[in-house]
Amino acid sequence: MYTITAAFGFICVSSNSPVQGRKLDLGLNTDMNTLTLEQIEDRFLVSRKTGFLIDCSHVKLEKCWGPFEEVAEQLTKNVENKIIRQKIEKLNGEHVIPEDKLEQICLHKILSFLSAGYIWQDGEETVPKKLPKCLSFPLRRVSDALGMQPILSYPSMILGNWQIGDPNESFEFRNLNAMYQTPGGDGAEWFILTHVIIEQRFAPALEAIVDAMKYSTPGSDDNIELTRALNVIPVVMIDMMKAFKQIKDGVHPEQFYDELRIFYTGWGGGKEPLPEGLIYEGEYDDKPQSMKGGSAAQSTTLQILDAALGITHDGDQKKFLDEVRDYMLREHREFCSYVWRNSNIRRYVERCNCEDVRKAYNKCINAVRGFRGLHKDKVNDYIRKPSERKDRNKQVEGIKDTGTGSTPYLIFLNKVNEDAEKCNLPY
Repeated sequence: MYTITAAFGFICVSSNSPVQGRKLDLGLNTDMNTLTLEQIEDRFLVSRKTGFLIDCSHVKLEKCWGPFEEVAEQLTKNVENKIIRQKIEKLNGEHVIPEDKLEQICLHKILSFLSAGYIWQDGEETVPKKLPKCLSFPLRRVSDALGMQPILSYPSMILGNWQIGDPNESFEFRNLNAMYQTPGGDGAEWFILTHVIIEQRFAPALEAIVDAMKYSTPGSDDNIELTRALNVIPVVMIDMMKAFKQIKDGVHPEQFYDELRIFYTGWGGGKEPLPEGLIYEGEYDDKPQSMKGGSAAQSTTLQILDAALGITHDGDQKKFLDEVRDYMLREHREFCSYVWRNSNIRRYVERCNCEDVRKAYNKCINAVRGFRGLHKDKVNDYIRKPSERKDRNKQVEGIKDTGTGSTPYLIFLNKVNEDAEKCNLPY
């Protein structure tokens, strides 16, 4: 189990943690319908202190991966000097993938950042159709080990890509650093850290969700405790929104659109400049693979709230949300499934005659709507409006009308918010 140093306010994984030295035991010998919060933290790699964030800042990879780390640490410089591809092609990727879970997350992060730099060095010009074997070989294997996809996605870009400066100080921008980043200077780091802080602010909702699931279950139902637990979630969402709004302090919309966004995008699905996808040399029978780019939809936070509160989606929205779970860390994806299977919150509230319970539930629904509404506003500010500029970067036209996750972003966000609105209950 995690050793949590409370004074630090974030997870410190001790050397005797079960995460160290082996893959987490996925066959927990207990009743999966009655997991305690402590068991959930251990089983699904989550924390009441930092939510879905994973602290990898202290992890050291074996020396054989040192050359990869060196190139990744200079990613911005190497891309700007147009030498990232030649540096990568000199690397030897035929090493054994580490068994340690945190080392695997670190390795996936390094390899996927390098892949983004290799593919998008020149924007949409001179895009290679093949990822060299020195990257494709280890990236495929570490992705399979983690249950993730071989591309820069939310877990590697955000969840495992931060370090705190002074552990005795607060979890704020001034006290955090991104371990790796794409070109874009301070704006690229600020973009990453905005999402890191949003994830950390979500942490108290995990205990609230577990409690709400418990107190809406027949035999342990308790309207007072259920109301208390549900009332935590809107407060958490307000803190998440405050953190989200701070993105404007460090990332300009034009900078995000022109410089940052291309490195977070995927390939395939008919979308130029890689309409058929990317060939991972020596992998997948050398057939092009379609991959979704890094997307906030790959964060587990909103999907867990949907699962807990019974907010359902259909059509293309459901298909997309189901698909992006494949880009989550395996344990986080399994947590989503666990909550979908076991949450009785909405069914209980529908039958409940307690006005306080219904009011608390509706506040949760409206809080989810509020956050997704803010997300839509930011998409307008950072994608739609910059894409209409005559002086926009024409080397990123392939993602002009879609999100990095390949969806028509405004249609998607409108629809999922409408789905939430329908979940309000009369009282």
